[in-house]
Amino acid sequence: MKISFLLFISFFSSQFLVAQEIDSAKSNLLVVKNFIQEIANEQIALDIILSNQVIVNHPNPELYDYLEASLQEIRLNLTSKNLAEIQYIPFTQMQKKDVNDIDLEGKSAQNIYFLKYKDRTFVSLLVENQKIASFTLVSKGNQKAHFVTY
Repeated sequence: MKISFLLFISFFSSQFLVAQEIDSAKSNLLVVKNFIQEIANEQIALDIILSNQVIVNHPNPELYDYLEASLQEIRLNLTSKNLAEIQYIPFTQMQKKDVNDIDLEGKSAQNIYFLKYKDRTFVSLLVENQKIASFTLVSKGNQKAHFVTY
């Protein structure tokens, strides 16, 4: 009887954790899609997107200039794309050869998305706390890349 109860509790706990992971993944995907929709909308100023959608922990004028220029580049890149055809691929579903050179540096793979259009990745995003933590994936040497947070 005790073993059955413990198995039931163990099963219930694991199902709860799986449900939480699924909810988190859906929530992160919504954050990413909303971010892309707002960038694609030229009626929304980039500084508004930056303040509402992006985590900036160390603000300074040069950083804001860089981030706005980066958002402008993403916006420009989106103008030639049909938004309905963008694929939002979680890190965990990417082929190993495509992500082998990324150092997560303790970040959750569940929070990383690669956006592809016609089988070409055009931006990689890191989500934290319901906001974009990074859209900058850069080389850190030794054939590894990492996400830069702001």
